[in-house]
Amino acid sequence: VGMNESYPSHRAPQQNPMIHHQLHRVTPVHPICRGRVNGIPMGSNASDSLMLKICRCPNISLAHQDANHPCNEIVNVQDFSWDGFQLPEPWSGDLDGAPVLCIASNPSINLKESYPNKIWGDDVILDFFQYRFSADRRWTKNRRVLLADGESYHNKSVAFWNNVHRQVERAYGRTVEMGIDYAMTEVVHCKSESEIGVNRCKTLCAETWMDRIITLSSAKVLMLFGSIAKEWFGNLVGEKLDRAGVRTGVTIGGSSRLVVWLPHPNARGVRNLTSVLDDLDVSLIRRSLG
Repeated sequence: VGMNESYPSHRAPQQNPMIHHQLHRVTPVHPICRGRVNGIPMGSNASDSLMLKICRCPNISLAHQDANHPCNEIVNVQDFSWDGFQLPEPWSGDLDGAPVLCIASNPSINLKESYPNKIWGDDVILDFFQYRFSADRRWTKNRRVLLADGESYHNKSVAFWNNVHRQVERAYGRTVEMGIDYAMTEVVHCKSESEIGVNRCKTLCAETWMDRIITLSSAKVLMLFGSIAKEWFGNLVGEKLDRAGVRTGVTIGGSSRLVVWLPHPNARGVRNLTSVLDDLDVSLIRRSLG
């Protein structure tokens, strides 16, 4: 979620960087996926089913050769025919149990990461997203992603994850655990660099999946990051929203929630939750999570 990688400056202009990047043809079968993951408690049957439906969204196959489809641009960030095509990211963490659900624009893409693709089995895909941040799994370590060799980790932690983590800690007023105290999802689930294709597909993707995700979430607080997530919520309530704010008693997904919207973690200017919100709003958030 939210990580950007740089690509070689010598690539031919006008070409899709994800299709022509030299890493695009590495062997997509990761050692951790050669066997089955047995005896692992997953989420509810409903959340597992929805997770796999998003990962295999039918719009991918409809869009990749249809230039008029809203998802065409974002699907074609990658080569659809490749077995290593990275699947849409449904959410990461315990959707069923996390008290906070963080919502951003769309997940960035890193072809060096060990990440679910077209040939991973269902059980491994479910394990990856449900337990992506668990200490007893290998998928991440200190917010650094596992690389495709299955042994080493990226030398830097994901900046977006770091920033979201700090904002959630400010919301709780204490230290928190990723995937347990909060889960993360997106308005658009397909992966791209620098939000390529997001504006074209954001309405369709949100209408298809967002209410279904939030319905399965037990989150008392929804934390929205950036303009795309803020726009989605503004359209939902029929208002143009300020840069940051809090709304209580909003019924979304069949339950009453407190909704917080904040600047994107990479935005310029002041963006810390305790700085952009007044003391009363911060108190409302912490009371909801108490």
